Amino acid sequence: MIDVFADKLFILVTSTLIICYISGLFYQKTKVPDIIWVLGFGILLGPVLGYFDKDFFLEISPIMSTLALSVILFDAGINVDITTLMKTMAKSTILAISTFVTVVGSVGLLLNYLMPGSFTPLQGLLLGSMIGGTSTIAIFGILDGLEKLIPGIESARVILMMESVISDPICIIASITLIRMIMLPDVSIVNSLMDIFTTFLLSSGLGLAMGQMWAEVLDRLRGRPFTYILTISILLSAYVIAERVIGEGGGPMTALCFGLMITNYGYITKRIGIKRNIKIDKRRLREFHEEITFFVKAFFFVYIGLIVTISMSYIEIGLYIVVVILVIRFVVATGVARILDFTRQEKVITRLIFAQGLPAFVMSQLPFIFDPNRHYFLNPEIYPNLAVPIVLGTVLFAAIAGPVIAKKQLT
Repeated sequence: MIDVFADKLFILVTSTLIICYISGLFYQKTKVPDIIWVLGFGILLGPVLGYFDKDFFLEISPIMSTLALSVILFDAGINVDITTLMKTMAKSTILAISTFVTVVGSVGLLLNYLMPGSFTPLQGLLLGSMIGGTSTIAIFGILDGLEKLIPGIESARVILMMESVISDPICIIASITLIRMIMLPDVSIVNSLMDIFTTFLLSSGLGLAMGQMWAEVLDRLRGRPFTYILTISILLSAYVIAERVIGEGGGPMTALCFGLMITNYGYITKRIGIKRNIKIDKRRLREFHEEITFFVKAFFFVYIGLIVTISMSYIEIGLYIVVVILVIRFVVATGVARILDFTRQEKVITRLIFAQGLPAFVMSQLPFIFDPNRHYFLNPEIYPNLAVPIVLGTVLFAAIAGPVIAKKQLT
């Protein structure tokens, strides 16, 4: 029995990597992102054909979520040019926060109205916080296709990329805070907001401090093999330390700031008055990490497909939420663009390109992780079940319809 399962698992991993690679090539022709194909592969093997029993994959959910979060946010950190980040910080931050707050409130009320037996107001807000931000990986792939259709979108690209980087930790920490409020009803909103602020502050400081120390080490190890593997081990250690010392939600922000410091060491230390001649092989680091991100992204999407339950009621409600999200994004981005004086191109693109992805799937696993005995979440499966049609709907719109509409409006 073990040998049969091992053979199935081996076939799953190898098939996943092949499909993810081929679907990336298909994107140039079909404009359908690889996330759709890989997630569909997982759904085919799980809910449709029943080739895998989802119980095993539910048991490894905490490991998969931790690995995915740390790798993705480290990837976001090492690919951020901090000088560009500073230039677009105001636009990206206000756009991210405005969209997040409006989506969370609207989705929370909608779910409590449509499914009062499954969602209390706080539980509705929790799903809203899971899907209230954009996915760095999804946005990156969509922008690559958009750039071929509409050349010269550098400023809009930076705004959207920075928005996704900013929204990831906001969504994660807000989701964890709402789970705490659900599991500990006596916790006040003021205390919860203080927890968010404290977690942001302490985890950012830890990530920057560990990134600074590790950048010094990488400088001394320059030219030696296996430094990337060592970097990943330090990253995962930093994530675990933050979660244990600072508290739940500290790991993601620590991973982001750890990567940010390593690749922007010179700029950051110069700004705080430290002069050090540190050289980091950024290109090599990013190339190696891109391979790891590819693997984690591919397998996690399949994993989500394996554990979800497909039903017409979930699809219908998910599509309602997609429509609400897209309308909210259009209205919010239009208002923010007017207040902050976006260019016409920035306004058109930011209000049409909004897509969830891997972070939403990762966060949909949090109720399983925090409440494995189902004392507070009687039906934790509903979160990934609804996340699937929502993510697919926003990704397909942003990848296919969004660019076509944007091109017509800009020509």
